[in-house]
Amino acid sequence: MDEIQKFSILTVDDDPDILRIIEFILQQNYNVFTANSGNAALKILNTDIPDLILLDIQMPWMNGYELCATIQENDELSTVPIIFLTALRSEHDKVRAFSLGAVDFISKPVGRDMLLRVIEKHINSRYKWNSLIKTEEEKEKLIIEGKIKKTSIVKGKTFTEFKTFLFDLLNLSSDKIKHLINIRPSEIYSTLTRELFITNKKLVEYISTFMEIEYISDIEDESVNLGILPATFCKKNLVVPIKIDKIPAFIITNPFDMVVLDTLNSFKYNKYFLTELENIEAIWKSKTEPKAKPGTDISNIEKRIQEHYEAKGEYFKIKEGEEEILEISDDSDEEAAPVIMLVNTLIENAYLMGASDLHIEPYEKEVIIRYRIDGEMSIVNRLTPQKLINPVVSRIKIMSNLNISEKRLPQDGRIIFKKFTRKNLDFDLRVSTAPMNFGEKVVMRIIDKQKSILPLERLGLSDKNLKIYRKKIKSPYGMILHVGPTGAGKSMTLYAALNELNNPGINIQTAEDPIEYTLPGINQMQMHSDIGLTFSRALRTFLRQDPDIILVGEIRDRETANIAVEAALTGHLLLSTLHTNDAASTITRFIEMGIEPFMISSSIILICAQRLIRCICDECKEEYQATLYEKQLIDVDASADITLYRGNGCNACNNSGYNGRTGIHEILVPNHSIRQAINRQGINADELKAIAVNECNMTTLYKDAIEKAFLGITSLEEVLLKTRKDE
Repeated sequence: MDEIQKFSILTVDDDPDILRIIEFILQQNYNVFTANSGNAALKILNTDIPDLILLDIQMPWMNGYELCATIQENDELSTVPIIFLTALRSEHDKVRAFSLGAVDFISKPVGRDMLLRVIEKHINSRYKWNSLIKTEEEKEKLIIEGKIKKTSIVKGKTFTEFKTFLFDLLNLSSDKIKHLINIRPSEIYSTLTRELFITNKKLVEYISTFMEIEYISDIEDESVNLGILPATFCKKNLVVPIKIDKIPAFIITNPFDMVVLDTLNSFKYNKYFLTELENIEAIWKSKTEPKAKPGTDISNIEKRIQEHYEAKGEYFKIKEGEEEILEISDDSDEEAAPVIMLVNTLIENAYLMGASDLHIEPYEKEVIIRYRIDGEMSIVNRLTPQKLINPVVSRIKIMSNLNISEKRLPQDGRIIFKKFTRKNLDFDLRVSTAPMNFGEKVVMRIIDKQKSILPLERLGLSDKNLKIYRKKIKSPYGMILHVGPTGAGKSMTLYAALNELNNPGINIQTAEDPIEYTLPGINQMQMHSDIGLTFSRALRTFLRQDPDIILVGEIRDRETANIAVEAALTGHLLLSTLHTNDAASTITRFIEMGIEPFMISSSIILICAQRLIRCICDECKEEYQATLYEKQLIDVDASADITLYRGNGCNACNNSGYNGRTGIHEILVPNHSIRQAINRQGINADELKAIAVNECNMTTLYKDAIEKAFLGITSLEEVLLKTRKDE
């Protein structure tokens, strides 16, 4: 029996680990070629034509964009599907990839199943296209031989009928009609617009009216449906496949081009839109005229640094402490200096990609750049040479007003980014540096002051929890605590609560480090521990300023905890945060701080433990029946019918299956039993949690997350990743 022919895939990436992983994943189903550079890939393509190409963007000397453009110039290779598999995520990068001829854009890291699904989809599309072209060639031959007639066109209306309609509409003279009567469909833009003194847009509007095809004035980047048609066909025939309201369609410029329409009709989409030439040409122009804007790759900046480093052999010095920092530029524009450009670009990209944190990590041979997006970390850049860590960290320290000569101790600072960019970006960064094995690591938390405060009902609180929370924040006094790890959404919830409570009739004062959002009508104070302005000192000051509601950014020590409890017991509503795992352990944490149990039980009116979990992408969400293993995981009877949901992966979610995040919550409102238990010596968190569940009807984090999985908001996999099962 003959062996089944395997399709072949060429993977191009300068990271040897990525090449090994991809080869391992694909080798069972495909013949895999690997290349560690653009030049190595071109050598392979000179002798072998693969069925699909997986291509990284950020590679030295010839990046993925340049290689893709080179491949598209070769007629034989131009129909091979190219999938960008890259650490980049911005919409600008996706648009540029499509304009160069890519059929898909996947952001690293990507799961095995998703990668295989995407590859299978595009290999099937390639062979469907090849079969279609073969059929069209055979059909054209039969038409020429007169054995069959040409197929009907859109709406069954002919070009001759359109000319009659147009000439009557414009009331042309008989001489003008005679002059134009023999023009062909291919000449409508080159001849009609010139002879009739009308714009392309006006001509398309006339065609739209006659053909009864909807005119579309603007092509949204997000609507472009990658991989349906080869880029070369689209460019040549000015066609764009799109999806509108999940329905596939084509945008065309000339509904009288029968060869093109016959090809498109074979897809049986039955939905067309019209637009002028310029709109479709603009999509392809983005590759040749890229704008200098954030969100692009940093390969050019890296190259400039590399060239300068090799030419000079050492870094130039600047005045601050003779620290090494490369800021040499070909012109006088300080912002164009290579390391300044590099740092700015990394920060801008992180902001535009929706990252919450940016990590710059030194290793033995390279510097790794990672972003945290929707709670997940991913590598977005690898910088070489490794010595770049010194000028990069020095530049960030200068921006943060930190000591650039101190490399042995951790430091904390803040960057007001609008001071360092001429672009219209207004956000701050909280900076932390720490000495590591191969240099200093920098972590920057992005604080977007322009970000709108979401109302409480959009933070993921269940109907039950929202009702409880809204009731308690209207209490005249007492303590409300939000607990969870960094990045759990505590600040956003507190700001939403203050926004709801805010009115001219009450005095709200906050002590924050840092001030993450500016709220009109609320008195906000930034902490400065270096000059002695701490949370405890701010609290003491507030108590002398006639407050109704006080927000303390975080209770970190016994002194702050004591003053907070006293404030809550003396007629003030106090809101704050702690870093504890759940609601019950917050109480034992206060006891460990040395706060008297009777003061804790008297002051706390609500504790909200929370986390953020990823939401399933609405564009590719699908439901399925839970497997036996999944039922066992969530302790459901094996015979029960349980519907769960998952994301299949699409362009809208970077093929991750998730888009955005929502909150899960555990709200503990102490009753008489809880207060008695707090006052009992030796009480532990597990006992308090059991009382809260059994006697206070508390919904645990795990249960709240499971309910969201059943509702299709998140997946079971995400629930098990982000929460611990109740015991």
